[in-house]
Amino acid sequence: MKIKNYFLVLTVWAVFFGIAGAVSLHGQAAHLELQISPQSISFHAADPDVEPVIIADRPVHVQMRITGNGNRPWQLTLRADGDLSAWLGFYTISISNIGWTATPTPPFENGTLVANVAQRAAGGNGNLNDMQGDINFTFQNLWTYRAASYSRTVTFILSAP
Repeated sequence: MKIKNYFLVLTVWAVFFGIAGAVSLHGQAAHLELQISPQSISFHAADPDVEPVIIADRPVHVQMRITGNGNRPWQLTLRADGDLSAWLGFYTISISNIGWTATPTPPFENGTLVANVAQRAAGGNGNLNDMQGDINFTFQNLWTYRAASYSRTVTFILSAP
């Protein structure tokens, strides 16, 4: 049995546009609230022949609230600030090997991370009153990765233009 020992950790954190969560929209103020937990997730090491896709150890729970937005659009995006890296960046794995499935749909959407490019994870129009959902991250497990501990930060961004 062939097994590679590598360990992946994604650190997740929340951000919303505006000062103290308030965004001015044509003289009105929208108030955005975003909570995510846990703050980090990990993927276990596995034999790629047995487990070609690894599911993260737990989902990321997302809670959003938007008030004063009228019927204007809003969106939640995920942004990875680069590829997965280990050993001070000597080893890398493309972040596009990490995707997600999200519920409930809509407003949540499935997707794949792209280095340094925000990817839409949810969207809609108007206000949200305590919208909750789960994002389950997955990792494409391949033999070509070097054995190491990899990590990357993923930022959750809630915005209303």
